[in-house]
Amino acid sequence: MSDTGAKPDNAEGKKTPAAKKKNNGPKYSGYDLDCFLSPQDVLRAVRELDQSGFFLEDISCLDIQEGLFLVYHFDRYEQPGRVGLRVLLDRNNPEIPSIFDIYPGAAWHERECFDFFGVRFTDHPNLIPLLLDPDYKGLPPLLKDEGDRQGLEQILPERDVSPVSVQSQELIQKIHDCSKTHDRTQS
Repeated sequence: MSDTGAKPDNAEGKKTPAAKKKNNGPKYSGYDLDCFLSPQDVLRAVRELDQSGFFLEDISCLDIQEGLFLVYHFDRYEQPGRVGLRVLLDRNNPEIPSIFDIYPGAAWHERECFDFFGVRFTDHPNLIPLLLDPDYKGLPPLLKDEGDRQGLEQILPERDVSPVSVQSQELIQKIHDCSKTHDRTQS
């Protein structure tokens, strides 16, 4: 007799699918702070992260229904405090300030996003192709056809995607607070 995962529902012996197991794993999502910003607030937030001892892990991009979606990852060596900054750019004018002056290591990440998605990082000192042939004339190769793009709701379900205002000091306070959790299993 094989176990199909179905269990009797009642005394009549009707079968129902096995109940879903509860996720009893750690609550830590990989971030101590994860927020959305408007493009004009990125430099101020990144300066604050730098002053608070963070290093840049990477910058990545996705082509989604709402536009081009940049994700910046920061972390620290000495204490917890992994931060994700998310920025939605207009597909018709994908432009954002470069963070090269704050984190010189951003140069390659920004050039890669320029190569593959067409994101222009203003004030980047050398925004030329990194991986593509300099003579390449086509559309950025990782842009998707309209019907193939997912929306933010699909990528980040049940998530508030409203940008946090740096002007309100809310983000600055969250950056300082994220390192108060010493054990990432508490997040």
